Amino acid sequence: MEILKLLIPALIILVIVVLGLGIGIFFGKKKKFPTTSISGNKEMAKRNITCASHDERQACGLKSGCCGGGKSLD
Repeated sequence: MEILKLLIPALIILVIVVLGLGIGIFFGKKKKFPTTSISGNKEMAKRNITCASHDERQACGLKSGCCGGGKSLD
């Protein structure tokens, strides 16, 4: 019985938090997510960091693009 004294309030708090997050996502302003793809990340491009597909294609001598960027490798 003592476990229920702890479990029930914890579940109530959890339900309130999940509902609050859901309402915030549903009614919140539409926000743009940051680009996580290496090919579209400006900071990675500044540091000349490329994806593994790009490196493999370059090593094989292929000139086609990778990561959906459509850019040719030079």
